[in-house]
Amino acid sequence: MSRPLLQANRLSKSYGFREIFNNISFVLREGDRVALVGPNGVGKSTLIKILAGKENATSGTVKFFDNTSTVGYVPQDIDFDPTVTPWDVLTDERFRLGSPSLSEAAEALSRFGFTDADSELLISNLSGGEKTRLSLARVWLFRPDILLLDEPTNYLDHAALDRLEDIVRGYPGTILLVSHDRYFLDRTDERIIELSPHGVVEYRGNYTVYREMKEKDFASHLARYEKEQKEIRRIQVAIDRQKRWAEKAHRDAGTHDFYRRKAKEAAQRAKGVVSRLEAFKKTSVSKPKQEKAITFDGFQGEGGGRVIVTADGLTKAFDKLLFKASDFSVQRGDKVGIVGANGSGKTTLLKLILGHELPSEGTIWVSPGVRIGYMDQQLENLDPKASVLEEVLSSFENQSPELVTKVRTMLGCFLFTPDDVDKSMEVLSPGEKKRVALIKLLMSNLNVLVLDEPTEHLDLLSREKLEEALVSYGGTVILVSHDRYLLKKVCTKVLSIENQTIRTYLGGFEEYHESRKAKDRHPTVDGAKWDQEASPKLCTEERLLLETKLARLNSQLSMMTKGDPDYQDIEKEFFEIAGRLRRNHEP
Repeated sequence: MSRPLLQANRLSKSYGFREIFNNISFVLREGDRVALVGPNGVGKSTLIKILAGKENATSGTVKFFDNTSTVGYVPQDIDFDPTVTPWDVLTDERFRLGSPSLSEAAEALSRFGFTDADSELLISNLSGGEKTRLSLARVWLFRPDILLLDEPTNYLDHAALDRLEDIVRGYPGTILLVSHDRYFLDRTDERIIELSPHGVVEYRGNYTVYREMKEKDFASHLARYEKEQKEIRRIQVAIDRQKRWAEKAHRDAGTHDFYRRKAKEAAQRAKGVVSRLEAFKKTSVSKPKQEKAITFDGFQGEGGGRVIVTADGLTKAFDKLLFKASDFSVQRGDKVGIVGANGSGKTTLLKLILGHELPSEGTIWVSPGVRIGYMDQQLENLDPKASVLEEVLSSFENQSPELVTKVRTMLGCFLFTPDDVDKSMEVLSPGEKKRVALIKLLMSNLNVLVLDEPTEHLDLLSREKLEEALVSYGGTVILVSHDRYLLKKVCTKVLSIENQTIRTYLGGFEEYHESRKAKDRHPTVDGAKWDQEASPKLCTEERLLLETKLARLNSQLSMMTKGDPDYQDIEKEFFEIAGRLRRNHEP
């Protein structure tokens, strides 16, 4: 076993009369990869700050086994001087702590995806993801013995997440991190510490293993509870039988001393069994709480036609080109994930589908029979003065007692307690507000849900409930998300914005992810050439769409001469589509 580096011993934290957690004890060892998990508000970030020395515990101690051990800390909220550059940040850090060379500062920036040009941008011009990467580069520069990361995956696109996974797996020291990215936890962590208000429980393995072990623990707990309750019922029946016999014997004994004594002894035996039963009840386990399953009976709208969305030559540009000449379709019942680098146009594509933006070129058609529900990242359509129950019921005209019961049940499925449903919307956390918005959409008479970052602000259990809901939902779902676990579990199709083109992956997230890894293994292959060679198989509707477009282009070419100014562009597009259709027919 590797040597211990840090020990948390009976830590507690309170703010005034409000206790966050108590009795927190665990050990971090050399080379550990540990994830700290638990519901929102349980104190994960607070515990990380205590270990980093940024906050004091109310009681308990943090012990370092080696006084020379160094600790690096990357917080959720990153505060940089907006007037300096990433290069300034790392060189200032170098001068402050000494030793690393300028070349190591350059390597740190490069390792976390900063080009030479990026390194000279002002911090004020960086995105949230770029600031996260800069914070990681700054702490990586000195390779601390213990690295504490609080939500390091925030705002990172898939390429940056893949890069961070490689760095975490290859890091020479110990890492303790908090993250809601379950895909990331699966690929990086070997131990899970589950934090609760009254202690921790440790599990060996990654996040998926942790959830499987939790389910097994629940099943074992339930089996023990049911066995003990069966035994309690058996003993109670025996007690009732003995009491009845003793009472009857006492009545029948009359004045006969022998029989009266026997009846009294029977009554005493019954009392003894009662005492043992009460003691048994005190040591028996409580009934484990079963999570409610999510169902949608009576809430899913039908209609909208077989084809929901069709894009033909779709192009969109603002100050810069986002994507061009792209074709795709969405069928009824599809669960579609839209992915791409930050700034590639994912949210813009949602707005094109919703009709909030118009194409620069090409067309996008949406079936007139669809009833679309949209949830953006800002949650602007929630009434802050309404209660949770009132806000969900506001989606319905006829609020029957049966509907109110269904709404209360759905709120319970999404982790709202009976007391929570009467809370005002304005006092809810961002994650709780998002859950209310999702319930409103899921229970409305809609057949297409369009969701922009639906898991943002949700804790791990809430994300799992959302996945359960979307998998069970019978309508069509189109979503943008950085949550790869959600994309893998829910999405049957992926639209990826890459090389300024929208590509379809009919095999879902796994096919998309394998394609990205294959490209990474062949970095010298031209992106456009790779796209041509690795195009996924087309579904029937997409093939018919391309065949129709090919016929139209052929008609245009037949009426043009090679001297016409648009001839070469149309001919190029004709051959690209013809090639894609040809590859689609190849085995």
